[in-house]
Amino acid sequence: MLTGGHRGSDAGKGTQLKNVETKLIEEFLVETGDYVRERYAARERVAVVAKAHASDLLTEVDLTVQKRAVEAVARAFPRDAFIGEEEGLARFPANPDGRCWVMDPIDGTYNFVRGLLPMFGVSLAFVEHGVPQAGGVLFPVTGDLLIAERGGGAYRNGQRIRVSTVRTLEECSLGVDFGDGGDRISLFERGAGLLRAVGQLRCLGCAVLSLCQIATGDADAYVHLTLTPWDYAASQIIVEEAGGRASRLDGGPLRLFDGKRGVLFSNSALHDAIVELFD
Repeated sequence: MLTGGHRGSDAGKGTQLKNVETKLIEEFLVETGDYVRERYAARERVAVVAKAHASDLLTEVDLTVQKRAVEAVARAFPRDAFIGEEEGLARFPANPDGRCWVMDPIDGTYNFVRGLLPMFGVSLAFVEHGVPQAGGVLFPVTGDLLIAERGGGAYRNGQRIRVSTVRTLEECSLGVDFGDGGDRISLFERGAGLLRAVGQLRCLGCAVLSLCQIATGDADAYVHLTLTPWDYAASQIIVEEAGGRASRLDGGPLRLFDGKRGVLFSNSALHDAIVELFD
């Protein structure tokens, strides 16, 4: 979980973020928080189904949150594209350079269902030219709201955030996601040198939490071999505006709809060293 700062009703206050898209993201996430918290408290009564495999879960909460986001965006920007993880929206937009909204309604659904601490979040991003221009992530149980827009900085509950100053891999707290069996084997093979070199290794089962911890300075880096755009679009701009860096695993540019696989996020200082260790 995130540490430090303040939470709850002060979310969004004191920021210098002005874009209408950013305001839509903030307002939607704040309004959605109560619903998600209520359903989490009564999660034993929430309808759940498995998707690709037994631990890849989908709930009625995912579907409801995404539906509400689609409706909110359609009211404000009816010509914009919308992609999301659920209900047939998990596809790239017809125009990869156009205006597009990208959502993961609940990242960490398995944690939500099993009650594995409040390690899940709601994320929504506005994208243009394949690059996030504004993004927000809400952690409903703690009430933490992280939000950023291009050139405007990144904020947590109204307070400016910055990445850590850690400069050595021995001090690094690295986030990973072991995913399914094939992904785990690939990570152990391609990232063996990195996994041995870092001081701490964390697998939270929630990409947005791992990434936001980089933005707040609570962690230092994160790697994933197969993360999809809706998993990281909002967090990407939050990390970058907090002073961090996002790229492909080889250090190349990270564009949401380029069809490439593998992501690396860091506090910037560790980025090149991690690229060198990853095969």
